[in-house]
Amino acid sequence: MLEKSFPAFQQAIKGILDESQIITDKLQRYAFGTDASFYRLVPKLVINIDNEQQLIDVMKASYQYCVPVTFRAAGTSLSGQAITDSVLIILSHEWSKIDILEKGKKIRLQPGVIGAHANRTLASYDRKIGPDPASINSCKIGGIAANNSSGMCCGVKNNSYHTMADMRIVMANGSVLDTANLLSREQFLRENPKLIAEISALAENVKKTPELAVKIAHKYRLKNTMGYGVNALLEYTDPIDIISHLMIGSEGTLGFISDITYHTIEIEPFSAVGLFVFDDIQIVCELVHKLATESVSAIELMDGTALNSVTDKLKAFISVEQLSHRHAGLLIEVSSDTSDELVNKLALIEQHITDCGSHLIAAQKFTQSKENIEKLWAIRKGMFPAVGAARTTGTTIIIEDVALPLEHLANGVDKLHQLFQQYNYHDAIIFGHALDGNLHFVFSQSFEEQKEIERYSQFMRSVSNLIAIDFQGSLKAEHGTGRNMAPFVEMEWGEHIYKVMQSIKSAFDPLNILNPGVIINDNANAHLLDLKSLPQSDNIIDKCIECGFCESVCPSKNYTLTPRQRIAVWRHISDLKARDKRGKLSEKQQLEYKELAQSYQFFGIDSCAATGLCAHQCPVGIDTGKFIHTLRERNNQSQWAQQLSAKYFDKVLWGANKAVTLIAKTSRVLGPERTKMMFKWLNKLSYNKIPLWQNSWPNGASRSDLKQAHSSSSGEKNNQQASKVVFISSCTNRVFATDENAQDQRSLITVLSSVLAKANIELIIPNSIDALCCGKPWLSKGNEAVADQKAQQLIDAVNVASENGRWPVVIDASPCALTLSQLKQSRIFELSDYLLTSVVPSLSITKTAEPIMLHKTCSSIQQDGAKALTMLTELCCDNVIIPNDINCCGFAGDKGFFLPELNKAALGPLSDQVPKNCQRGVSNSRTCEIGLSQHSGIPYQSIIYLLDEVSESA
Repeated sequence: MLEKSFPAFQQAIKGILDESQIITDKLQRYAFGTDASFYRLVPKLVINIDNEQQLIDVMKASYQYCVPVTFRAAGTSLSGQAITDSVLIILSHEWSKIDILEKGKKIRLQPGVIGAHANRTLASYDRKIGPDPASINSCKIGGIAANNSSGMCCGVKNNSYHTMADMRIVMANGSVLDTANLLSREQFLRENPKLIAEISALAENVKKTPELAVKIAHKYRLKNTMGYGVNALLEYTDPIDIISHLMIGSEGTLGFISDITYHTIEIEPFSAVGLFVFDDIQIVCELVHKLATESVSAIELMDGTALNSVTDKLKAFISVEQLSHRHAGLLIEVSSDTSDELVNKLALIEQHITDCGSHLIAAQKFTQSKENIEKLWAIRKGMFPAVGAARTTGTTIIIEDVALPLEHLANGVDKLHQLFQQYNYHDAIIFGHALDGNLHFVFSQSFEEQKEIERYSQFMRSVSNLIAIDFQGSLKAEHGTGRNMAPFVEMEWGEHIYKVMQSIKSAFDPLNILNPGVIINDNANAHLLDLKSLPQSDNIIDKCIECGFCESVCPSKNYTLTPRQRIAVWRHISDLKARDKRGKLSEKQQLEYKELAQSYQFFGIDSCAATGLCAHQCPVGIDTGKFIHTLRERNNQSQWAQQLSAKYFDKVLWGANKAVTLIAKTSRVLGPERTKMMFKWLNKLSYNKIPLWQNSWPNGASRSDLKQAHSSSSGEKNNQQASKVVFISSCTNRVFATDENAQDQRSLITVLSSVLAKANIELIIPNSIDALCCGKPWLSKGNEAVADQKAQQLIDAVNVASENGRWPVVIDASPCALTLSQLKQSRIFELSDYLLTSVVPSLSITKTAEPIMLHKTCSSIQQDGAKALTMLTELCCDNVIIPNDINCCGFAGDKGFFLPELNKAALGPLSDQVPKNCQRGVSNSRTCEIGLSQHSGIPYQSIIYLLDEVSESA
């Protein structure tokens, strides 16, 4: 970077972007210094871009002042291509547009779309995008295309290179090419003659040089993301087509992919998966070669050491003793258009397996159960993180990704195992997409001492020689070149083709401002620089490998930090603290330590929803929310007040209800703007003890309905009712009335009584209901002791009411049900779960056709994947809309009242996804519904309102 030009660049972008889009804060910049690789670079500046015009203007400024920029999508890249020490460009949620074309045969996607969301949109057409990386639930289209990611079933033919239909590109100088637009193509040809001439000349040279053409064709029989996709020079003649295909796998070094249109892949409706373990990996590799001649969708190879890493998941299907690296398993998937065709395919494959029967030691025969198929694939997907979790604290985890000609697979695996032994990587495992000869190997590595770095360096050179020279394979099959393999590109491709790649880079990016150092790097030791350490910091988070899978579901990801970033920054703070105690910090580092520790209170602790959804997404179950709870507990300065509120909880709740009622009346008199301003000042004067008012605040709940239900349950019983249920009305439903914009203004307890009456079920309300609480308000503030006391008080009350478990117990808020299961391992039903299993069978339901938004709460997702809530909603409605990129709503108990910015950030993408003819939404948590109503523009209510509306007695 030219230090003199950077201030001018920074000043220029201030005229392009809002101040909030330019991140200069030290803590946030450090947080963006990590991706899923084992490198760390802290950006000098982070820019959050909202739209293409902003991107174009920033690119022009970058070009003018010669300031390098790096593009980042999800940051799940494994080779260091999503980090920089210059300017990092990230994308806001505005880059998430999806357009279905030609009845699903094509799909146009912006780079911020998560891969799984694209497939979910295509599901109703029985189609999907071709690439299927293991990180598809987290990674984004920008990264999938820029890395030419493939996956387990993708192979070569269905990757981005081969399924791309069109692309919109922003070049280094800010010019735009839309390959789907004839006028854009013609304009680009006129305005970029130098680029067109250079690319055309390179293509002509390759085609006229037989040894280059033969080598390129040979290399791309395999998966290959090493260097640029020079097969485009061989396979296309139109310079626009060459340019668009060179962009695939270019890792942000040639331009920015503003959107991409894919040809989609038809999903075969019938599939089966089986798992087979053998005592000889050489036999397994030979079997793969034979199976490749059959119609197989995917074959995953796992050596014995890899299988050992996931024994907890294996137990559900097979029983094996401790395996050695000589053992191996195959996970095989077969798909077909018809059931009969699937049976025929399986018969052929099973015969091949039977032929190796003397070596077969365990098997899960082919199953067509969707649930079991998901679990079997989870075994394979869990291997990388499982090794990461088992590593020695302080070491990092490295995953390499190679491809071999299938005929060399057995020999290649054997040679890799020999290298593991030679360089003392005894924890290394091998797994991969065997059908493509694509192997991943994973091992732990310390970078704390120079001798360890040297060991890694020598090992990588040996691996590179083995794969690239001895076997003429690919050093990077699908993870991208990045910084990790940039020094080895010339080794794999040879001097002539490497020069072609250098020429491609200089033609697209003559100033070398696009992700410099990635793919093309003249430093032979670049892969040994900027190595990331993972120092010990806390037992809850020490297993984290910073893969980033958690980030897609985090409600604060567009506000402050993600779970990965909270962990990365805390590790740095802990390391600085430890070094400070030893007197090892300079004066500058001491100032940094104090600044980061102070900033972390808000960015790391206060703004974390701490709902635990990240643990559900994490491959090894790390609960960053639980970690934040422990920090809150250490910082808790109001233990006495929390204990007092627990002791007199019935009075606290009564006061809250009266206050909410008074506030509602006040807002009608003052109007929304004056009310909001008044509470802003009250919040400030009370040091955030008084909440911030929002338009969606409901009125106070009428306490008469609950009292009447309680009175009825305590009075004369109807002996004809054979079934009973104990019901706990959550604190929030005792405080807040229903949304004032909702058509049905009845209280939840009234609606529940109506539904239960249809099913002939008696309602029981426990005594002292006003004093009961699940404990969540205290748990979220780090006071587990008080939370446990309140949870136990509730359990004691419902034990009496349910006659010691004779009758089921139900609570109307999913967070409460989850909290009770966590604190007391109690079986208290969440309302939608109970309704689905115990009430719906006694009802007759007439579905509504109106569109209804469904919010799956994070607590429901953690309990059963929100299956009960989703199934119940779909039983009531033919047009259920589940928005993309809306996970935890960020209201987080009472946090939405005191930090509404978190709720706003979490629900930022919501309103644009509400259809114009949609008038309401459903969920199963009252506080979530308040925030959802605020940011969607439509009222949200409990799912039971919809059930009551569409049902009658059976």
